[in-house]
Amino acid sequence: MSKISVLTQGNAAQVLAEIADKFNDLSDPMNEIAAIMEGAAEDAFAEERSPVTGEPWPTLSENYLKNNPKRVGGQMLQVSAGGLAASIAADSGKLWAEIGSNKPYAAIHNFGGLPDMAPGPAAIPQREYLGVSQEDEGDILAVLESFLLEN
Repeated sequence: MSKISVLTQGNAAQVLAEIADKFNDLSDPMNEIAAIMEGAAEDAFAEERSPVTGEPWPTLSENYLKNNPKRVGGQMLQVSAGGLAASIAADSGKLWAEIGSNKPYAAIHNFGGLPDMAPGPAAIPQREYLGVSQEDEGDILAVLESFLLEN
């Protein structure tokens, strides 16, 4: 499975580090955090927007649409049963939470291709679908705070 790590900076990361110092099993809150991240990815596909910035994804190129007429008027990234959106999976453990995809092309869609790559399948614009917004980070902080208050 391809893996992309999302690093938070600031409050969520600091709170998580403080909790990890006090507790050695955060499985329950990590499971909730993984679900928040997975929900952010699902929303990104539904809204065709970056989960981090809220910016819309770049539209499909005229050349791509010309070569793929079935995609005209459709969604930019495949959300079918075998597509990229359906491959997003969340996982968590005692001190970690992650989401990712087993699709070999997952990273290039999330990060985009480089200008020196071959046109078409590689030199594509970024359509970020992994990450969390400030609102999601607030939800993550709430999960961690709730765990602390209960323990």
